[in-house]
Amino acid sequence: KNIPIPPGIKNEVIELLRDKIKAGVYEPSQSSYRSKWFCVQKKNGKICIIHDLQPLNAVTIKNSGVPPILDDFVEPFAGSQCYTVFDLFWGFD
Repeated sequence: KNIPIPPGIKNEVIELLRDKIKAGVYEPSQSSYRSKWFCVQKKNGKICIIHDLQPLNAVTIKNSGVPPILDDFVEPFAGSQCYTVFDLFWGFD
């Protein structure tokens, strides 16, 4: 169950949702999963939509995007001359 939208900001939330649909951020879906959402007011006074993705995380395949084993990539280049210096492991720290 979603957290109810306070009546005082209901029109502002509806306008925000319409803007996101018009911009293509939100689009129709026939998914069997849905996420709960609620709104908070940011420091500048604007409304921000927060999505609770905890139920979706429960059915997501873990470690599906594991980074490659860099040793397998780097070993063939052992002993090669290098004209630049870069750290392949930096991106995975």
